[in-house]
Amino acid sequence: MNKLIPLLMSCACAIATAAVAATYSTDATMSLQKDEGTYKVLVRVSQLVEQDGKITEQVISEPRIQSAPGVPATLYTGLQPSHPNYANAENVTVDVSWPYPHESGVALCAVTVRRGSAIVSKSKLQLNVEGPGRAPLLVTARDVDPKSVRVVEEKQSVYVLLEFTGKTKEAVKKIANENYGNKVQIRDPQGRLTGGGLSFGIYKEMGMAVFYETKDEAGHVAGILRGEDAK
Repeated sequence: MNKLIPLLMSCACAIATAAVAATYSTDATMSLQKDEGTYKVLVRVSQLVEQDGKITEQVISEPRIQSAPGVPATLYTGLQPSHPNYANAENVTVDVSWPYPHESGVALCAVTVRRGSAIVSKSKLQLNVEGPGRAPLLVTARDVDPKSVRVVEEKQSVYVLLEFTGKTKEAVKKIANENYGNKVQIRDPQGRLTGGGLSFGIYKEMGMAVFYETKDEAGHVAGILRGEDAK
């Protein structure tokens, strides 16, 4: 399925742009890089110009975007509004998204071409992605180095940072990539499950960052993973 994605997106883009604007051509491919835990988007925007009775393409922009599945991204290329030639030059905005790993959803690539602030071409490409879905990631204290566990606050968000033990760097990277945005359940020594966490990707080379709604909840989980909460 992954090998077919670039071809399908390129065909869809050609069809969409042909119907939207005769003087601009937009071509795009999207591909999932499973081993890297990313998706890549390559876009080529050209203006069709007549010279000596022949139609030629003049490339305006070739944006490239790389992001993690489940993380939308936007890229702008062109002059800033403060530039004196802004109103006479094309600029391109690309908005992309891809479902979380193994989850069903829509891969999206939207390309907007403007001359100054006036829209001259728009293309919106969609591809349905089917996945088996994901079970919550289960973590126990035995999986984690207790000395590595800590709670951090960043911009009103709370994370539990932890490092796995008994795993290779490749195995940890695979766990982090495949569970980005996934629910995380922590099992305490009595076998009870604590939910509420969301995986936020790899931490250092051997760990993971897990998001929690409150500092109290994060502190409780950290205590379990350090072996401090045996109640």
